[in-house]
Amino acid sequence: MFNIYKASVLRLIKNLPFIIGCLIAIGATYFITDTGLKLEFIVNLSNEERMFFASAAMALYFSFFTTIFVPVEYADGVIRNRIISGFSQKQIYFAHLFTQYTAVLIMHVFYLTGGLLGGARFTGKGMLKVLVFFISLLAYVTITNLIAFRVKKVIVSTIITMVMFNGCFNLVMFGNVILSFVLDDKYFKVGEVIYNLNILGQWFSNTRYAESFVNPGSGIQLIESASILILIAILGSIGLKKRELK
Repeated sequence: MFNIYKASVLRLIKNLPFIIGCLIAIGATYFITDTGLKLEFIVNLSNEERMFFASAAMALYFSFFTTIFVPVEYADGVIRNRIISGFSQKQIYFAHLFTQYTAVLIMHVFYLTGGLLGGARFTGKGMLKVLVFFISLLAYVTITNLIAFRVKKVIVSTIITMVMFNGCFNLVMFGNVILSFVLDDKYFKVGEVIYNLNILGQWFSNTRYAESFVNPGSGIQLIESASILILIAILGSIGLKKRELK
C-alpha cells in the first residue's frame, strides 16, 4: 500500500489544480487576515478571527478537488493495472484516502503560513479552533473520497459532493433558527450534536457570529469528527473485493 500512496502523493504535488489551490490558500488567507479585504462583515474582526473565517473555503475546495483527482486513475486505467499487479482494491482505497489526508495537511500548512504572514498570532484557544476544523476537514474529505472512489465518474461525483456542501451550508443557516426558536430543552442537546456533525456547523460555531449555545465544546466536536472519519473510512472499504472494474 505504501508504494501506491507514495506514487499518489508524487502525483498530488505535481497536480496543477492542487498547486493553484495551495497558492490561493496562502495568498487569500494572507490578504483576508491582513486587511479583511474591506469586507464589512469581517473587517472588524481580529487578525486571528479573520484567518479562521477564511478556513471554510478549504471545505469548498475539497468538495471538488477530491472528485477530480481520484477518478482520473479509473479513466486512465491506473487502478486496473495496480489490481493486475497484485494490489487489492482495499489497499488502493486506503492509499487514496491517506493521499487526500496528506493534501489537507499540505494545504493547511499554506493556510497557516498565509495567516501568520498576515499578522495572526494564535493563543492556545485559537489553535484549538484550528485543530477542530482540521480534524473536521479530514472527516469531510473521508466522505468526498468515498464518493469519488465509489462513483468513479468526475462529473457525477462532483455534483454529489457540491450538493452535499450546499446541504451543509443550508443546515447551518436553518440549524441556527431551529436551535434558537424551535427546539425545547428536551431535544436541544440532540439538535446541537446534529448541528456539529456538519463541518460548516463546527466552523461557524467557532466564529464570533455564532451564538454560544450552538457550540457543544471542542472535545465533543473532536469526538464527532473522529467518529465520522473512522466510520466512513470503514464503510468505504466494505465490499470492494466484490466490485468489478469496467
